Amino acid sequence: MKSAAVSEQRARVLLSAWNSGDLSRLQETLTQGWIFGSPDGWPLSGEAERERLEMLATIADAMRNWLRRGGDAPAEDLQVSVKLLRHLAGTESMWRQSRA
Repeated sequence: MKSAAVSEQRARVLLSAWNSGDLSRLQETLTQGWIFGSPDGWPLSGEAERERLEMLATIADAMRNWLRRGGDAPAEDLQVSVKLLRHLAGTESMWRQSRA
């Protein structure tokens, strides 16, 4: 069985922290290395994975900014980030089914 890509694993970690509703857990998760090419060494396997990791770093940055503003970011911006995060985590279809 093929293991999930690093971007998918990292997206699931961030999504889990977001879904928990625990802001301290989310903050702690966001302090981890989310910057593309960071020294904690994401093994990159191709251009598509590199792009997913870049998107994930952008999502993490949007969430950090949201936390800095005390949750006062434009709702649409954060909704797009969370929707993309679900997609990167491979859970978008499961989320849609649970809301139906």
